Amino acid sequence: MRFGHIQARLRPHAPAVLPGLAAVALMLIWAVHNGGYDAETWYWGTLASLAILGATTVILGRSGLRVRRASVIAIGLFALYTAWSYLSISWAQSPGDALEGSNKTLLYLLVFSLLVLLPWTPQGALVALLTFVIGVGVIGLVLLFRLAAQDHVGALVIEGRLAAPTGYFNSTAALFMMDALAATLLASRRELPGLLRGLLLAFACSGLQLALIVQSRGWLFTLPLVALAVVLIAPDRLRLAATAIIPIVGALVPIRRLLDVYQSDHGTALAHASARAGQAGLLICSAVFVLGTLASWGDGLVQAPSLSRARRRLIGTALGSVAIVAMCASFVALTHGHPFKFISRQWNGFSQVQMTFSHTSHFGDVGSGRYDFWRVALDGLLTHPIGGLGQDNFADYYLLHRHTAAETSATHSLELRLLAHTGLVGFAVFAAFLVAALRLAIRGRRRPDGLTRGVAGAALMPLVVWLIYGSVDWFWEFPALSAPAVGFLAVVGSLGAIEARGATLATTTRTAPARRLGRPVAILAGALALTLGVVVVGFSYLSVREVSLASSVRFTNPAAALHDLKIAAELNPLDSLPGRLAGTIALQNAQYVVAEQRFQQSISRERLGWFSWLGAGLAASALGQRRQAHADFVIAKSINSQQPAIRQALARVYSRAPLTSAEAFKLLVVTD
Repeated sequence: MRFGHIQARLRPHAPAVLPGLAAVALMLIWAVHNGGYDAETWYWGTLASLAILGATTVILGRSGLRVRRASVIAIGLFALYTAWSYLSISWAQSPGDALEGSNKTLLYLLVFSLLVLLPWTPQGALVALLTFVIGVGVIGLVLLFRLAAQDHVGALVIEGRLAAPTGYFNSTAALFMMDALAATLLASRRELPGLLRGLLLAFACSGLQLALIVQSRGWLFTLPLVALAVVLIAPDRLRLAATAIIPIVGALVPIRRLLDVYQSDHGTALAHASARAGQAGLLICSAVFVLGTLASWGDGLVQAPSLSRARRRLIGTALGSVAIVAMCASFVALTHGHPFKFISRQWNGFSQVQMTFSHTSHFGDVGSGRYDFWRVALDGLLTHPIGGLGQDNFADYYLLHRHTAAETSATHSLELRLLAHTGLVGFAVFAAFLVAALRLAIRGRRRPDGLTRGVAGAALMPLVVWLIYGSVDWFWEFPALSAPAVGFLAVVGSLGAIEARGATLATTTRTAPARRLGRPVAILAGALALTLGVVVVGFSYLSVREVSLASSVRFTNPAAALHDLKIAAELNPLDSLPGRLAGTIALQNAQYVVAEQRFQQSISRERLGWFSWLGAGLAASALGQRRQAHADFVIAKSINSQQPAIRQALARVYSRAPLTSAEAFKLLVVTD
């Protein structure tokens, strides 16, 4: 009887929670595997997302899904952008990169479609969001424990800054900022148990502490805009401001120890500084947990007084003033007591190509390559205004127009990424998708019940960080950031669709023959789309797997590696990587004919791939084909004139001692 009662209580939430938790599990897996950046990681996640969406659609059926006109419009716009992304393969200089970028876009479309169509209840959405917040919070606490225990600190901290778990400083800061904001908003809700609220505050505190260890200047510069967006979005701002004081103070108390990690970037000094930071962080988080739990219990026992609007404004002004003072104090501390000098130096150094490094804090470093990245991205837009360069085709274009020594594939801005990669058309379509999705989400945020409004506000925090902080960085490439951003936006949108009775895609007004015809057509279209997605993503994933297998045996069994790469090239006829890697392996094993063939295969798929031209020239030189080698080196230099290996190869091609492949590989300089 008791089990039946529990089953009856869970039944309304299960249709959304079960597939939703599967999607959240993927987000957490990506978070601990380099943010999901590696193709081998996110490709299988895409196939899993396809399977989850397909199974959910079949099991729940149309009646079990929350199909609303606004939801379908948002999905349709995102699907249109994805289709435009795939279409960009036809004009991209590197079709293989465009295909891979389009497949990643498809992944985000799948995540959004799944979560916006699920019949979420406020309680179910809370469970999904709590799972994500607690999961990332646990990851953060484990990192603090590892720092405190000096457990392989060199793999966690690079150049004095925390890179784990995503492998990139700024994406790590963004992940923990997402978690800290969502945890703080949830902890302000009286509907949650006191112990859970205390735990959430501890996770928020640890997230802020880890973001400080990262020392991301982009995080620091965008923090005021993020805070403003939180104030605009969050319900019950008074409660939020009072709640936020606890984790903010908890992060500021050990700030010196957290920042000192940067000054000890290797060896015993790094281990000692990391241990001090980790131990202090854990101690403060424990205190925050106890204090937060006691405060939450007290909050639950005391009836909230009914305050007039004037009184609420007075209290809000006081709490806001405290928060502003805390932010100013932290900014002064981070800039070592010279905030205005810091702002002036950073502004003047924005357009500098040459970096000026500080020995005390990364926040004091001056100079950035972003100015040049953005300049070239805008140039690419002006050159190809309609369709852009092609999805994920910025790398080759940047090499040709750069004023730095960097070799980057990222524009380091979400907006410029959309414009440079997919042109004005792609930017407009994706912007329309965001507008449609946000309009739907606003409905959820304005629901009358406090729990729904609270969950909706907290669930939008990943999107806030992704949009604002991502405007000066390259977060699209990390599924651990992009999937929660669009995924929880979809969850809030689904909550907003609950009341949209009139917006239901009604079939009652259709004639019986139309209904009979429409259902099979919809099923057939869905099955074809699913099959096409499995084929496109599946073959690409198998190709990536073959490349991975080849990489693992390239030094012990080069023949097997070359065979694997041949299969990889056949599975994905657009990708230049299998030919480029196979040519490199053949060169290293003195198989110069094979090397030349494989490099030519890579060149046919990516005409601006400088390394393949260099490799083809080295193979031709080793075969005594000096004229052909010279022609290949000239093309390589026209693409990448700053590469020392190319300059040496070209200078020595007609000499008695042409540059060998072994010498060339030692001269290679790859920067990012």
